Amino acid sequence: MDGNRTELPDGALLIEDGKISAVGRTDEIEAPEGAEVVDATGCAVLPGLVNCHTHLCMIYGRTIGTERRLLDWLKVEMPIMARLDDTATYYGALLGCVENIKNGNTTVVENTFIPRTRDFTPENAIFRAMRDVGVRGVVARAYHARNFAPEFLESHEQQAEAVESLVEDWHGAEGGRLGVSIGPLLPWIVDIEDLFETRALADRLGIGIHMHVAESPEFNEKIEEAHGRSIRNVELLYEGRCLGSSVQAVAVADLNDREIELLAETETAVVFDPQTRLFWGTGFPGLRPFLDAGLICGLGTNGPAANCGQDLFETMKYACATAKTAANDPTALGRYRVLEMATIEGARALGMADRTGSLEVGKDADVITVNLAQPHLTPALDIPAALVYSAKGSDVRDVFIAGNAVMRNREVLTVRERDVLVAANEIAARIVPGAERVSARVA
Repeated sequence: MDGNRTELPDGALLIEDGKISAVGRTDEIEAPEGAEVVDATGCAVLPGLVNCHTHLCMIYGRTIGTERRLLDWLKVEMPIMARLDDTATYYGALLGCVENIKNGNTTVVENTFIPRTRDFTPENAIFRAMRDVGVRGVVARAYHARNFAPEFLESHEQQAEAVESLVEDWHGAEGGRLGVSIGPLLPWIVDIEDLFETRALADRLGIGIHMHVAESPEFNEKIEEAHGRSIRNVELLYEGRCLGSSVQAVAVADLNDREIELLAETETAVVFDPQTRLFWGTGFPGLRPFLDAGLICGLGTNGPAANCGQDLFETMKYACATAKTAANDPTALGRYRVLEMATIEGARALGMADRTGSLEVGKDADVITVNLAQPHLTPALDIPAALVYSAKGSDVRDVFIAGNAVMRNREVLTVRERDVLVAANEIAARIVPGAERVSARVA
């Protein structure tokens, strides 16, 4: 996934001290004496995928509310969120990180919103899970200022204090693997001063801004009602100085031409999760206008409770299908560009392209192997097309992050997967009404 979209038949790469030190054909690269050799015969080797948006904090709501509109779905999920404690949050994030690893997602952006108390900082639990599993992770801390459930609310001072503490403890931790970003959860629960405060805090701490934008047609209706004037989501963010190259606008399902122009003018990155839009019935995402405007575009799975999975291969396929159908053009989004969106372009959207997203000398060795020797991938006459249109997350065989083996032959090496499953089921039985019926399925 370099600038030339290089494909190397019979390729090899060398990893030293967590970095990629050589990339080329097998007969061109000599392994140092004593090096471990990973035989990837029959596999595609590619950069780890970049999941630019998920909600692991909502994992206990998986499969609940799957036939509801977005705002009605939130009414089902939020009571579960309000019951989370440190243990539930840690194991939920641990489960989500394992699921991402098993789907080949080496970078994960977790957009978290859980009620905080004096004795409970949910982001710390999520960071511990990311550290223990070994993913490259960003916790995008969502905040809530008004017009929201009381247990979620916080003042500017509380927000600033919490974010400053997280940045001090976690931003750049684990050799730069972990990071912090912030942003309002929803655009109608903040006022313009809240947006100014967000920008000032992000700039002062040197972190990014990550938020849902125009996720459904209801967003602009809610914004007009809450702000008492006719203004659209991107226009509001522009006025509040919350657009720019350090910003990721997620979902962007209901934008007009002027809003796309504003995103392009400010070099704001966008993140698409097309399958969630279709599941909720909140709008058919046409991606072509964003591509034509020259925007940096990443992909996300959204949370396990929203689309019931963390498979970014599935997201690539959905992105192509929706873009082609919306434009009535089978070339609207092709295999190479969508692979870039899942790797190097996603890394660019997060400000990480100097570290991950491509197999290039000097970058951190975030590498996955995909087993092509399977019926649904045979014959793989066009490898990029096979990865986009035929592959599944379950085809990922090995995962390396910063040179560390995190999964080999589908076995996660950093935590005991079965223990995580058992703990998650036991916790679900405690905090989710009706979940006790299924908690015994993993013994």
